[in-house]
Amino acid sequence: MTALMVSAVALLVLGLVLIFGILFFSVVKHIQRKYYPSWKFPDYVSVGYAEYLFRKFVKRDLPK
Repeated sequence: MTALMVSAVALLVLGLVLIFGILFFSVVKHIQRKYYPSWKFPDYVSVGYAEYLFRKFVKRDLPK
């Protein structure tokens, strides 16, 4: 296999992974909207909670 074929196969695999990832997360989001509308995914932190954690753990360790 030449370098061109290897790079073409790599790009094809990357594209397929991205397409299947989008499809998978679209299905997960659809299930979440339909069956669990009030449930929040734990992949984010609210600003208030981030500020609370910053004050609790980081700010007191900073030199004045």
